[in-house]
Amino acid sequence: MSVVLTFALASLILVLGFIGNYLFKKTSIPDILILVALGIVLGPLFGIIDPDVLLPISELFSALALLIILFDAGLNLDIKKVLKDSPKATVLTLLSFFVSVIFVSAFTYFVLRWDVLNGLLLGAVLGGISSSVVIPLISRLKISDKVSTVLSLESAFTDALVIVFGLTILQLLVSPLSNGIYGVGNQIAAAFSIAVVIGLVAGVLWLKVLKLLKKEIYDDILTLAIVLLLYSVTEMLGGNGAIFALTFGLVLGNGIRILRVIGIKERIEASKVMKKFHSQMSFFIRTFFFVFIGLIFAVNTTQPVIYGLVITLILFVGRYVAVTLVSYKDKALENNKLTMSIVLGRGLAAAVLAEVIRSSNIIGASLISDTIIVVIISSVIISTLGVSIIGRKLNRCDSELKKVDKKSSKKISSIKN
Repeated sequence: MSVVLTFALASLILVLGFIGNYLFKKTSIPDILILVALGIVLGPLFGIIDPDVLLPISELFSALALLIILFDAGLNLDIKKVLKDSPKATVLTLLSFFVSVIFVSAFTYFVLRWDVLNGLLLGAVLGGISSSVVIPLISRLKISDKVSTVLSLESAFTDALVIVFGLTILQLLVSPLSNGIYGVGNQIAAAFSIAVVIGLVAGVLWLKVLKLLKKEIYDDILTLAIVLLLYSVTEMLGGNGAIFALTFGLVLGNGIRILRVIGIKERIEASKVMKKFHSQMSFFIRTFFFVFIGLIFAVNTTQPVIYGLVITLILFVGRYVAVTLVSYKDKALENNKLTMSIVLGRGLAAAVLAEVIRSSNIIGASLISDTIIVVIISSVIISTLGVSIIGRKLNRCDSELKKVDKKSSKKISSIKN
């Protein structure tokens, strides 16, 4: 492919990414669907781009996407809001995740006759909803602040959960441990603790450096370089690079509060300019990644399509069970059970792990990866249609209540007269 055509296609993808993001905010039509569809058109459908050329870079691209997304998530997560409103969101996140893992792995083990770890891997990757899908959708619904906050926080927490458990199970499939569950527990604990310690220490030190670089215009780019470097160091030391990126971003984004906790009274944290820069980097990577997914998505059999559609329905049932349990004796959540259940769109974290799995050498990698992509697409469609229908019903109820109120006020005024 010529340089001119490459630039033209890159420009087209970015423009469509912007238009897709704009349409999502205005119409609730997720840009994920537009971008994946564009990739399918450019790759498998018309062969403008040869997917085989891109496969060698899939692992690198997936790791970069993972790093940027989680760092940006940490950077923009308000730790005060998390600590204040997180109890219900944390319970829902954990319950929904583990119910999804159990339901999906039970289906793959008892019905599809898959190996237990393969089923657990699929369940873990599909265990959480996506903030890039959920937050814009619920913003268009007239629901209580509590429900909106719980769903927003759940979608923010879940990416890290999906990535950590997904990568851990994948690692067990690639290089099995001889000491069973004890070994798995040790591996997870070690990976977590190493990543969190490096993230916290490096974050606090980098806040000090940012104070010295306050007048430098390229501090955001230097920060990105440090994230990439320390991600590599964390992985080499046996830690989880994804959790490091999230922790490091969390410290930089909430510097004033975190420094106060450890007895430092300086007012330092990531600037709005830095947050905007990394948010734009996240948009850039995200846009190209979903097109990339469409380019290399080649379903040669109906297996992943059937499996994906069935698993999407299983995820809905599992989510409804989790929401019902969390909503017990909570009127605000109980009144919005269906809304909270229908918002089940999977997104970028699952898509990134799908490509990590595809590039691994485990048995059934392509089938698992393609099934994940089908679930992402179908869950996003169901969420969009469900929110649209619920939104229309809520608007209709509002208009009817207003009519009743008008009639009541007219009757009261006539009685007074």
